Amino acid sequence: MSTVDKIIEIAELQVRAGGYNSFSFREISKEIGIKSASIHYHFPTKADLGVAIANRYTARFEEHLANIIASTGEPLERLEPYIALFSHALKVDKKMCLCGVLASESDVLPEALQLEAKRFFDVNIAWLQSALFPQSPQAKAQACFILASLEGALLMGKVMKSNTPFEHVIEQLRSQSWK
Repeated sequence: MSTVDKIIEIAELQVRAGGYNSFSFREISKEIGIKSASIHYHFPTKADLGVAIANRYTARFEEHLANIIASTGEPLERLEPYIALFSHALKVDKKMCLCGVLASESDVLPEALQLEAKRFFDVNIAWLQSALFPQSPQAKAQACFILASLEGALLMGKVMKSNTPFEHVIEQLRSQSWK
């Protein structure tokens, strides 16, 4: 793994655990064992690093979405693997969705980072519309409902220190009669 990849990886974990203001070049440099000036060489500002983190996160998510399309046939069969992406964040990573965290802080983020976090949501809504509800006149509303439900369930699970809210939301998503 390159130094740049290590920097982004450590910073992402810190943001997912505590928000944009929870990471610093100094902490990242200590963890990697480099000088903070080395981080500034690759990312002149914290905002530059934040954008790189969000960009990579969205790109990885897009890869997962493409894999879901490639491995499933019927549109509604894609809901379970989509839910699994959020479940993994909660149960395996024990972290929030990066862009969910950034969205909750959007009023205080640099504009470039706000736009990158918004792109994550735009990508997901567009994918849900086309992948799950290609013929539905309510596709956008359904997509927003699913994404908001999963992001909200992650937030609730974190603050309540329990997976139960997430499980309840998944149960409700599965019980919907999607058209």
